[in-house]
Amino acid sequence: MITKEIVHFNKIDEFALNLSKTISNSQFIGLKGEMGAGKTTLTRHLIQKLLKNDNLVVTSPTFTLINVYDDNPPIVHADFFRLESYDDLVYSGIEEYIFNSDYIVIAEWYDKIKFKIPKNSLVISMNIISEFEREISIESIF
Repeated sequence: MITKEIVHFNKIDEFALNLSKTISNSQFIGLKGEMGAGKTTLTRHLIQKLLKNDNLVVTSPTFTLINVYDDNPPIVHADFFRLESYDDLVYSGIEEYIFNSDYIVIAEWYDKIKFKIPKNSLVISMNIISEFEREISIESIF
C-alpha cells in the first residue's frame, strides 16, 4: 500500500506525530529523497514523537553512521549517505540492529546501498514540491 501526502514544513511535527502512531518495535524505516528534501528534519521530529520528548536533541549521523537511542522504544538513526559498498554497511554494525533486534531503525539514504530490507518495513520517499512543501510517499513492505 502506498499513501501520498503534500506536507508543509510548518506541519512536519504533526505529520511525524501521526506517523509515529503507526510504527511498531523492530521496524525498519527507510528514507529516500534528494539532498535537502527534509529526511533529517522528518527523522528528528519522528524520533522526538516516538520517545515522547520534543526537547530531545536529534543530530544527523552523517559522519558517525549511526546514533543509538537506548530508550523506550529503542531507536537507531542511521545515515547511509557516505557508504560506498555493502561491506561498509556490514562494518558499521547497523545490520545487527536491522535484522536481529527489537530496535526501530530509521535509515536515511537507505537506497544508496542495495540490500534486502526486512519484512514489516516502511519506505518513505520525499520529493521537493517547493521551498516549504514536500510530497511524502509512504509504502508498507510486507
